[in-house]
Amino acid sequence: MTEIETNEQRTSEYIKKFNREKVLKYLLKEKDLMIFDIGSNNGLSLFEFKSWFPDSTVHCFEPQEECWIELESRSEDYESESVFINKVGVGAKDSEGNTFYSHNITTGQSGFNKVNINSRDSIRLHELSDSQQALEDYKNSINHTRSVPVTRLDKYIHNNKIKSINLLKIDTQGYEPEVLAGLGKFLSNVDVVISELMFYDFYDRTLSFSDIEQYLIPAGFRLYDISHISKNPMNGRTDWVDVIYVNERIREKNTRGKNTKRIN
Repeated sequence: MTEIETNEQRTSEYIKKFNREKVLKYLLKEKDLMIFDIGSNNGLSLFEFKSWFPDSTVHCFEPQEECWIELESRSEDYESESVFINKVGVGAKDSEGNTFYSHNITTGQSGFNKVNINSRDSIRLHELSDSQQALEDYKNSINHTRSVPVTRLDKYIHNNKIKSINLLKIDTQGYEPEVLAGLGKFLSNVDVVISELMFYDFYDRTLSFSDIEQYLIPAGFRLYDISHISKNPMNGRTDWVDVIYVNERIREKNTRGKNTKRIN
């Protein structure tokens, strides 16, 4: 085995072997995975998961009506009993009507948090800062309110008699802590969590690792990978990351499996 002496060499070796798909396949050995896709948007993540894990069952959650046609269209490529589309948001409390903010930017930036009109990290806002009319037009293009239903995941899981979740993906524009809170005690029955985590002030709310780890650490999870880092070209800060947390019982199970294979 070649000895790796520098960080550059280690990184080079990583790039040869891994990307997000390969990391998830390394961690999750089952073929018929149970996947929860929170914030499915137009179904791109559904497409990725079904491409990577063809025998998986995916439960999609997306409250934004602008995404439903494309999401449903993508789901038609798979067996009906392997994809379930839920046109609701996910949070800490059941509600028939939570305030949801949509914007004329992209559907991917809509959510339960308002866009911050005083953001110092927003590249778009910085570009418009010299024109009062452009600023007014921008303000009028964001933070359109509507009411959407929200469900707790532990209630949904109980009603659908789901015993465990292999992969939980959360992309909810700063609402990730509420999603985790809504799992309650069931969170410990999840194997792997992949979540977006936003640090910048594009929204009225920013997050830190502690905001999600207050739920993940007690449930047995540890940070495994930062699978994506988005850097701000205007000021050099890290705006957001995608993080992968793994339940320690899964790592122990995988380790035992390797040891058994070597013994046999």
